[in-house]
Amino acid sequence: MKKFSFTIFSLFFILMVLVACSDSSSGENESANNGSGTGAAGEVYELDINNWQSSSHHYAYNVWEPWKELVEEKTNGRINVNIHHGSALGKSSSVYQDVSGGLYDVSLVVANYFYDTNFFPYTIGNLPFAFEGPEVAADVLKEFGEKYANEDLSQDIIVMPPTSTDGYDLFSTEPIRSIEDLEDLKMRVNGKSENAFVEALDGVPVSLSTEDTYEGLERGMIDTAFYTPIGAVGIQYYEPAPYITQLAVSVTPVVPIMNKEFYESLPEDLQQIFDEELNPALTDLFTESYVTELESSHEELKEVVEGRGEFITLDDTEFDRFRELGKSAWEAWIEDANSKGYDGQAMVDDFFNILEESDYPLPF
Repeated sequence: MKKFSFTIFSLFFILMVLVACSDSSSGENESANNGSGTGAAGEVYELDINNWQSSSHHYAYNVWEPWKELVEEKTNGRINVNIHHGSALGKSSSVYQDVSGGLYDVSLVVANYFYDTNFFPYTIGNLPFAFEGPEVAADVLKEFGEKYANEDLSQDIIVMPPTSTDGYDLFSTEPIRSIEDLEDLKMRVNGKSENAFVEALDGVPVSLSTEDTYEGLERGMIDTAFYTPIGAVGIQYYEPAPYITQLAVSVTPVVPIMNKEFYESLPEDLQQIFDEELNPALTDLFTESYVTELESSHEELKEVVEGRGEFITLDDTEFDRFRELGKSAWEAWIEDANSKGYDGQAMVDDFFNILEESDYPLPF
């Protein structure tokens, strides 16, 4: 009888232990998914990247693929990264909405495409002759964005450090050697911040996304497009627009972002790795890609247009005329900032102060 009672007691004890373990496991899984930042240590998380450029673009081989390897290495395989190339999950013009809504987890925001959102302060970096390239732009925009943009943006998304493209040259279906050559031409703009400059050049602004620009040049929807020489090599803008005027007239600020729900589902140790290492590393990869590819891209463009187009360098006098006309875009941006509730002049003054502290020349 005693043996029987002991057996019953033993079975009851084992059953209670199993129930307790089940409850504990359930609690861990629930915690991993409720945004508390305390996910189960052994869980593998899937991170989806939308690369709205092609798999042959420098974003793919210089940035996203190396970052995928870095993420998986630094997290010891606890995060599995999936890269979707060629706008497979959405266009560049919808990144902010897509990431904040959870359609995918990480992508790159082109600030100009979101001029009427909380990304507006970053668009100051797109104004004429603000920067020539990403090296200084990354540091200046980081300081400026932390003051004017990130607090509002962080309500919806995880904002990584910003950077920029290389300086934009002018791709055209016909030679552009002076401002007069632009009169009444349809000129592609990638955001409202470029409208005033194009109008000052007597051109006609036409808004097109990056993905639609090649077709726009090919079909006559536009005659010219300001674009990065590095990016233009990958997208082959030189085919429909073989006349390239070297200007470095502006850069485009870009900001990597992450879905906030994905980030908050991670255990705290993984969040810390992203904050301290992986997110800054992604921005550095974008910056380095533009810096390293610039010189070779100019040489390649000269070669591919030889005999059917031209790589045009302006003299100093004509270049200064372009710079002078750029002032109107700054004035229009200040007015837009004021209309959005900012102090536009104060923002420009702060921006210029940061440039001066960085020993960088002012736009005018």
